[in-house]
Amino acid sequence: MRRSDWALLAIAAARGELLTPVQLQKVLFLLGAQKPQDVGQPFYAFRPYNYGPFSSDVYLDADALEQEGLVRIDRSGPGRSWSVYRATPEGLDQATRLAAQLPADLSSYLDRLVQWARLLTFQQLVSAVYSAFPEQRANSIFVG
Repeated sequence: MRRSDWALLAIAAARGELLTPVQLQKVLFLLGAQKPQDVGQPFYAFRPYNYGPFSSDVYLDADALEQEGLVRIDRSGPGRSWSVYRATPEGLDQATRLAAQLPADLSSYLDRLVQWARLLTFQQLVSAVYSAFPEQRANSIFVG
């Protein structure tokens, strides 16, 4: 699998709903941290940043997925200065094909992880990651 396939799988696991940047970053971080033997390489290299684990490659891959027509990125909106990510119908189809290549428990885990992240507020999600991985707080500007 390409590294960007993991980003597509995460975005598609939202089942056509939006993922915010923090949700996408934290889901991919948790996937790699909790299932390293399953995701293999290449995968994202995260570092502690303003709001915990961060990899700029996640955004580069999302941009590439948009160019391939697999992801739609809405870059801002009323009252929102950040991007949101949604799989296109073609992206959902491609993600279904990719997920079929994964062990069922890994695919199910990613789905549950995305659904969990989508239920949390920004503050709750960042706090949950810091709770499980306190070393990711190193460069944080998050006060919560």
